[in-house]
Amino acid sequence: MKTKSKILSAILSVSILSASLSAFVSGSLGVQAAESSPTVSANKYKLKDNIQDGVILHCFDWTYNDIKAELPKIAKAGFTSIQTSPAQPNGTGTWYWLYQPISFSIGTNGVGTKAELQSLCDEAEKYGIKIIVDVVANHLRGDHNNIDNDLKPSEYWHTFGGGIDWKNRWQVTHGSIGMPDIATENPYVQQKVCNYVQELKSVGVDGLRWDAAKHIGVPSEGDDFWKSVTQYGLYNYGEILGGPDDRSTGNEDIMKEYTDYISVTDSNYGKELRDSFNSGKAPTSSGNWSEKGISNDKLLYWGESHDTWSNNKDWGFSNEMSQNVIDRAYAVAASRNKVTALYFSRPSSTNKESIKMGEKGSTHFTSSEVAQINKFHNAMDGKADYYTVSDGCSVITRKDGGAVIVKGSGSGEVSVENGGGYAKPGTYTDAVSGNTFTITSSTISGTIGSSGIAVVYDAEPEGPSASVTPGSTNYNTDELTLTLNCKNAKNAQYSIDDGAFVNYTNGQQITIGTNLAYDTVTTVTVKASDGKTTSDPETYTYTKVDPNAVKVVAYDNSSTKWSKVNAYFWSDDNKEMTSWPGKKMTDKGNNIFDIEVPDGAKYVIFNNGDSQTDDLRIADGNKIYSNGSWQNYSTVKPTQPTTAPSTTVRPTTIATQPTTSQPTTTQPATTQPVTIQPSTTQPVTEPSNRILIGDVDLNGTITVCDSTEVQKYIANISTLSDEALIAADVNKDSVISVKDATMIQAYIVKLIVEDSYCGTYTENVAPTQPTTNVTEPTTEPTSIQTKNYVYFNNTENWSTVNVYVWSSKDSTYMSWPGTAMESIGNNTYRFELPNGAEYAIFNNGSAQTGDLKIPDVNMIYSNGQWSKYSE
Repeated sequence: MKTKSKILSAILSVSILSASLSAFVSGSLGVQAAESSPTVSANKYKLKDNIQDGVILHCFDWTYNDIKAELPKIAKAGFTSIQTSPAQPNGTGTWYWLYQPISFSIGTNGVGTKAELQSLCDEAEKYGIKIIVDVVANHLRGDHNNIDNDLKPSEYWHTFGGGIDWKNRWQVTHGSIGMPDIATENPYVQQKVCNYVQELKSVGVDGLRWDAAKHIGVPSEGDDFWKSVTQYGLYNYGEILGGPDDRSTGNEDIMKEYTDYISVTDSNYGKELRDSFNSGKAPTSSGNWSEKGISNDKLLYWGESHDTWSNNKDWGFSNEMSQNVIDRAYAVAASRNKVTALYFSRPSSTNKESIKMGEKGSTHFTSSEVAQINKFHNAMDGKADYYTVSDGCSVITRKDGGAVIVKGSGSGEVSVENGGGYAKPGTYTDAVSGNTFTITSSTISGTIGSSGIAVVYDAEPEGPSASVTPGSTNYNTDELTLTLNCKNAKNAQYSIDDGAFVNYTNGQQITIGTNLAYDTVTTVTVKASDGKTTSDPETYTYTKVDPNAVKVVAYDNSSTKWSKVNAYFWSDDNKEMTSWPGKKMTDKGNNIFDIEVPDGAKYVIFNNGDSQTDDLRIADGNKIYSNGSWQNYSTVKPTQPTTAPSTTVRPTTIATQPTTSQPTTTQPATTQPVTIQPSTTQPVTEPSNRILIGDVDLNGTITVCDSTEVQKYIANISTLSDEALIAADVNKDSVISVKDATMIQAYIVKLIVEDSYCGTYTENVAPTQPTTNVTEPTTEPTSIQTKNYVYFNNTENWSTVNVYVWSSKDSTYMSWPGTAMESIGNNTYRFELPNGAEYAIFNNGSAQTGDLKIPDVNMIYSNGQWSKYSE
């Protein structure tokens, strides 16, 4: 692994301007009418009706739309419930701002809108999946300027402040945890939260996860909050890290009182599970709070949570542990009776400041070891369990049922105790590895596969499934042969580009791509039926790429907003193709940057010299790294026409800036007068009786739909009217070809293409553009700044603001807590940086930021992000 600096910042998705055409398919059988998507049977996946009886997938930071797209796979993996991030309004950016909302209402934030949440709930219901929303009710954003006006009065807030003694229960429920603590005992506050709960229920939410629940009192402490907010028929569980306080004993009655209203987390047991497996040993304990009198049906276990992953090395961190260690911990947690368990979808970054809202996390939850544990959990519901450690393994047996065996480390043959004699004797197939296990009244023996997890019971046969090999990919040949697969099926069907479904048999091959233009995307959808149930349709995507084209990778900078984007390349043999931080990428507009891939390069890190992505293996074909994954990338270049033109056609050249970075020369920081140039826009005034070149569908605007119409015409899928033919001939060579479609795409993304008339009218009449005034400079150029400062926006309203700075070579600039910063108004503070200072911690002597790398001089740190300071 290459490690150069900090890890990944979140990135958002980008749409690719490429249209899908029909494929030329060989080997087809009988064709039937196209079908609409089948209605999903809510009990098809044997999910539980009650959230506590099932297991939960935590889609941390995922958008509602990303979750919605994965619902079939989530249901198939056996998850009864999905937990989302908070739905309250709080902007976008780093993940922890989701936990500092400004209101008790459903708002727009980095994971989606109210309408998108409702759409997710509606779709999830079709699968029998319940939606749990994370609720922040212990506090609002520390800066009260933007919170609900009716909650600003001091009567609604506790005044104890920070510096909590964690063994003092009163301080735990009244002290600040970085944000002022709201007075949850106040009836008006309770009503505000109750209104929010009812709003969530109205859009289809099924359950609530209460953040920082231990900081909200219980009735015996004079706080009826839990009585009030849990009266609406939703499932409720609370985050109680450790316990109600840090006393090792004496707080059991408070924990039991919580469970009169909500289920609670047992975070200490989760820590024991992962720490044990991380050291290669099976955990000896069968529980923590369960051994202190808390009923299993009021407990939630996990292997890790967003707190253990996203807070660097706080909260019993798990971000340096392997996914397999966590899977082993989860296997124990989720195989217990009555306890619900949460599986955490890991973000791509381990760095607290680089984890962003809206970033889709890992889909490892679909793995066999996780899915089979979930199915075991659901099938064994209500059967008593027995936990023991035997032959270096955790063994969970279920009365008159099966067993889960988890090795402390590694894999291989085992012979373990049949705890309590619970597991039913017989010969079984491990649902994870397929290996044979034998259960007697006293022993369980067999070979555990590479995951270290065996799930042994009389499982129901798997339902029908369909797949295609190879899976979604790019190809650089004229054709691509696909193999269609099905299992446990009497009938299977495929569809090309949403066309009619065609029957196929297992192992049948089809060919796509013949005579299609480069950059054409073909989709293949498959499904299978056993006569009783039909599998959910699975869609695969294949892009035809030019084998002679220069390979390009791109980076979507729309979320990270780096001022510069570099690409650092290396090969399989660890040979550096560029020195760190790599080559500067070319700005293509719309926050997209790309670069040619050096010959032999297999890996890349995108970075700005400080923040960076993880080590990324470069995918086949031209790809863009967006939303944490590789996606197809259109370079908007001309391709070979599918129909030969009647005359020789000169290749189209897109005018772009050279991709080779020139040495940068720093100029004095004097602001030059700026002249604003008119921007490229859609035509505003249409000349009478004229045709807009590029507007193939003749609706008055030029969009990707027009490019698609050209491609359909080329492939003989559709016809065009006389006027549409004129609009489609973008380069006016009297031939409709892929070049015309490409020029339309270039116009949309504001690239200049030679010989393109897109956006003009017939007879070369230019459309009337909006009037754009040229702004004359009204001030003198700014003088050169001679001092180097670092700035801080005091959004937490600290009474004192200090900064502690140091460098990698010198930690003796100052003693803790550093130097008081100079107030310059508007809650902004500054400090003149000593030469060589590289890092800073802003603090008030108690509360503080994390260790921050100073990206440049004269930068301001505000709301968790650096930006250039301007007066």
